[in-house]
Amino acid sequence: MKSINKINAVFILLIISFNSAFANIKYTIDNNNSIVNFSTIKKQYVIEPAIFKHIEGIIYNSGDIEISINLNSIDTKIPIRDTRIQDLFFKVVKFPQALIKAKIDMKEIKSISYYKKMEIPATLEFYGKTKKIKLNILVTKVYKNRLIVTSTQPVIINADDYGVPTENLVKLAKTVGGMNISNKAAVNFVLNFKK
Repeated sequence: MKSINKINAVFILLIISFNSAFANIKYTIDNNNSIVNFSTIKKQYVIEPAIFKHIEGIIYNSGDIEISINLNSIDTKIPIRDTRIQDLFFKVVKFPQALIKAKIDMKEIKSISYYKKMEIPATLEFYGKTKKIKLNILVTKVYKNRLIVTSTQPVIINADDYGVPTENLVKLAKTVGGMNISNKAAVNFVLNFKK
C-alpha cells in the first residue's frame, strides 16, 4: 500500500512540474509556417539560396526566447549539395544544430496593436561557439494568438567568427570545381509563433 502511495505521489509531482513548465511558455513556433533562409556566394557573383525546413522555438512569459535550427534540414533543392554542406561544412554529426537565445520585452509585445519594429540583443551558438548578434525585427500581431517575427535586415554570419576551419570551405569548394565560396552568409527569417 505504501509503495502504491509513493508511486501516486511521484506521478502527481511529475504532472505538477510538467504543468508548471508548460505554464511558463507563452508562444511556440509553428514550423510549417516559419522559415529561415540564407544565401551563399560562389565565384563572387553566383548566389545560391537555401532554407532550413525544421525550426523549433519558444517565447517564455519572461520574454526569454530560444530557437533551435536543425542543420540537417537544409534544403538547397539539390540533394547532393545538401549532403555536402551537412557533411563537409556544418559537420552535422558533431554540430547538429544552431541555437539562438534572445530576450524580448513582453510589455512591448502586449502594447502592439498591429506591428512594431524592434532591435533585440541575442546570441548565436554555432559550431560549438557562442557569439553576440543583433536581431532587427518586425513583430506583427495576428489575431489574439499569433505573432509573426520577421527580420528587417539580414544577419551576416561569418564562419571565421565561429571557428569553422577554412578547410571545411576548401573541401566544399572542391566539389564544385574549386570555385571560391564566401565564408559569409546573409540569413533572413520569418517565424510564426502561436500561443
